[in-house]
Amino acid sequence: MKSTVQYLTNEAGERTAVVVAYAEWEKLQRQQQQLRQKLQIMQGISAGFAKVKEARRIGQALLSLREFLDDAS
Repeated sequence: MKSTVQYLTNEAGERTAVVVAYAEWEKLQRQQQQLRQKLQIMQGISAGFAKVKEARRIGQALLSLREFLDDAS
C-alpha cells in the first residue's frame, strides 16, 4: 500500500498537522501496539536480570527454572 500523506501548514508555511489515509492509520496503530508489547516484555526481562544480579550480590538463593515454572502454575 502506497502511503499518502498530506501536510497542513499555517500562514507562514510551517507544517502544523499531517493527514494520513485511515488504512495507514490503522496499520500504524497496530505497529505501535506491537512495539508497546515488545517494550513491556523487554522491560520485564531487564527487571528479571536486575533481580538475579541483586540476589547474587547479597548471596540469596535462586530458584531453578523448573522451580520457578512450578511456582508460577
